[in-house]
Amino acid sequence: MGRVTGSEIGALPQGLDDNLGWLLGQVCRAHGSVLERAVSDIPHGLRGFQALCGAVHGSARNQAQLGRQLDIDRTVMVYLVDDLVAAGLVERAVDPDDRRNKLIQGTEAGRKLLETTKAAIMEAEAEVLAPLPGKDQDRFREMLRAVVAHNLLAVSGG
Repeated sequence: MGRVTGSEIGALPQGLDDNLGWLLGQVCRAHGSVLERAVSDIPHGLRGFQALCGAVHGSARNQAQLGRQLDIDRTVMVYLVDDLVAAGLVERAVDPDDRRNKLIQGTEAGRKLLETTKAAIMEAEAEVLAPLPGKDQDRFREMLRAVVAHNLLAVSGG
């Protein structure tokens, strides 16, 4: 896919071409469709990938925190983790600090699948971001991180 021309940008629906919600929605739909292919080997697709990523990188202390981090309902989170455990991608371990909690940890198979999936995701995202030069793709990600970090802090009261 080549670079988008000014006339192509001008062909966007008038009145929506500067609407952040519509633009983000279009990018999210395009991203979702290419991402679906990249995460197809993981139970529950994108949500499963995100949970696997959290388990491998230890981004949350336990299953409940991981569910909150991913904005996944507690009961749904149980089924999602059950399926990741059944697939041999994660395991539940007793939290040494609080035996009532279960730590969710990636297995070796989970780490390997995460790495191959990340490579597939990078290829998929390259399709979505193809109209932007590499430097602009990096800047776009940097700007998104800043917006997300700001809003996460605002929500958490930080």
